[in-house]
Amino acid sequence: MKKYYRRITVRLSWIFLLMVGLIQVAVGQESVQIPAKVEVLNTLKEQHPRLISVERMEQIKQVIQENKLAKEIWISNLKFVDELMDEKPVIYEKPDGRRLLSVSREALERIRSLALSYLILDDKKYAERAWQELEAVASFNDWNPSHFLDCAEMTHAVAIGYDWLYDFWNAEQRKILEDAILQKGLRPALEVYSTEEGWHTGNINWNQVCNGGISIGALAIAEHIPDVASKILSTAIESVLLPMKDYEPDGGGYEGPTYWDYGSRYNVLFLDALDNSLGTDFGLSSMEGFRRSGDFQIHLSGTDLWCFNFSDSDLKRMSTAQHFWMGKKYDEQRYSGFRYMALKSGVEGNLMDLLWFDDRFKDFDLKSMPLDKHFRVAEIITMRDSWDNGKGFAIAMKGGSSTRVHSHMDLGSFILEYDGVRWFTDFGKDAQTYQRHVNKAGRWDFYRTRAEGHNTLVVNPEFRGSQKRTANGIAEFIKFESGKKSATAVLDVSKSYYNDVLFKRTFTLNRGIEFRITDEIECKEPSELFLFYHTEAEIELTRNNRQAILKQDGKSIVVDLVKPLEAQFKVLPAAPMPESPILPFQEKNEGTKKLSIHFEDVEDIDLEITIKKSNDN
Repeated sequence: MKKYYRRITVRLSWIFLLMVGLIQVAVGQESVQIPAKVEVLNTLKEQHPRLISVERMEQIKQVIQENKLAKEIWISNLKFVDELMDEKPVIYEKPDGRRLLSVSREALERIRSLALSYLILDDKKYAERAWQELEAVASFNDWNPSHFLDCAEMTHAVAIGYDWLYDFWNAEQRKILEDAILQKGLRPALEVYSTEEGWHTGNINWNQVCNGGISIGALAIAEHIPDVASKILSTAIESVLLPMKDYEPDGGGYEGPTYWDYGSRYNVLFLDALDNSLGTDFGLSSMEGFRRSGDFQIHLSGTDLWCFNFSDSDLKRMSTAQHFWMGKKYDEQRYSGFRYMALKSGVEGNLMDLLWFDDRFKDFDLKSMPLDKHFRVAEIITMRDSWDNGKGFAIAMKGGSSTRVHSHMDLGSFILEYDGVRWFTDFGKDAQTYQRHVNKAGRWDFYRTRAEGHNTLVVNPEFRGSQKRTANGIAEFIKFESGKKSATAVLDVSKSYYNDVLFKRTFTLNRGIEFRITDEIECKEPSELFLFYHTEAEIELTRNNRQAILKQDGKSIVVDLVKPLEAQFKVLPAAPMPESPILPFQEKNEGTKKLSIHFEDVEDIDLEITIKKSNDN
């Protein structure tokens, strides 16, 4: 119902725009100006390149001379483009039978790297090599609009090559690229905009990526197709409000830290291109939730910046180039400082770092950040003993929704580190869930998406394949307290269990001492219950199987089953339960096992475990 009303609102807004021209839309405390189609190009800059400013180019030249980190990124780029000289251009192929996306991304990386190399070094060999890529993709029959991410990223790639190298091309070359952008990028986008269903009505990363990539293409050739460009831009500016508003109230990302990177990257590229080409982003960057979203990856990072990889997130190190952009745009020390710290610690940089490089806050100290953070609505809480890398506890706890794209039935789950070791883990995505057009499996057939694949409760495993969970379940933190010596969070997961199980989970961190999980479970009828805790550590059960000693990387922790007294730990493989679907192609989770606690024929359970440092350390 909420989605229906959102669509109605969007359509009415578009109609209203045509009637009144330029209006303002209230978004929290800010005002976003949504331009009418007839006015959006009024301030278009005539010169090329317009997607990047002359001032920005001069800053890049300066920073790669003066800053060691920037120079390393530049040297890496030169190595890449020099090795590229003898490579053949990309070809049209869909490795998985559905997506051209890998080709679009390869084309974007090549074209952007070659174009920037030409602009910095004024060596025509880089522009000439870029033309090989551009001519190749311009000759493709299409850019695969059936999976529109591919089309949007390829439009972005060709727009960069057209605009950044505009003065190098002759009229014939420009015309080839203009026609390709229009026919293979913008017109397919207009077809989507004319429908009632599609990525333009959604609030996920597809909206940001597709609107961003297509709009960059429209801005690049706007003077040649003003009517088409105006319609693309005015529609995209309003459409992108949907995912940007979803960062409210405090920047949390529903789709996890990996997809925050992807969505916000194209969101930033979109805003940056608007600003460079039109001199304004129409107030989009003022949206408070988006402004605060740079905090999401900061708090969702553990030892050595490895992310708390909930849902479909990859296990990767946190921080992205858009942290530099956000640091500059909002004059926020923590954003630019976090990115600079990440680059200094070995996180791989890229050309977007050079575009937005900001070393003003290179001495920023994470110790100035709060130890605990509640991302409301997204419903993720993080707690830690300190911001000293690899020291003490660092934990993330997952509530939120199972309805969102890339979500799992992981409500109530947690990831825990102590002294630089990740003791309780999450698998993140299973790559085969992206190949369901081939393997024909259901989203919830996979171990990694179901409740049994996470550190949470499973009820009556014979029911619907080891998950008595609703696909539209939600879990909300009903209490959060952060103090100097401790932090507490209470998560109500009950609404994800078909309304016949009450499940409340309390997480308590006594800093430097222990982490405690207390579960209150009430079933409407006698039920079979499992609680799982996934780990890559070696497990030794002691004290009548009521204590587990975990050993990993030369360190150890102790997990005590405090109550109920009749309960015991058991070690199980991180594999589907007997009642679960059998998918031979899904990830095998080798090297991981799980502590389990099992109850049969019970209605009410009060359970408590504590996790402490071992005296053997």
